[in-house]
Amino acid sequence: MKQILGERVEQKREGLGISKVDFCVAAGISRPYLDQIEGGTANFTLKVLFKIAPALGMTVSELLEGIE
Repeated sequence: MKQILGERVEQKREGLGISKVDFCVAAGISRPYLDQIEGGTANFTLKVLFKIAPALGMTVSELLEGIE
């Protein structure tokens, strides 16, 4: 699940043309933490999902859609 979510975040961020630095500022997370998320190794919280999704122009439901 973490790997799928990480890949989804990375693909969406890159598809929007947002750099890692700009995304981290928009989401209010650190660059190392984003690297862990996109690498599928982060133990993220619901609070973090509510920061990441809007920075990608998505809802948390859209971000998690199809991930089981």
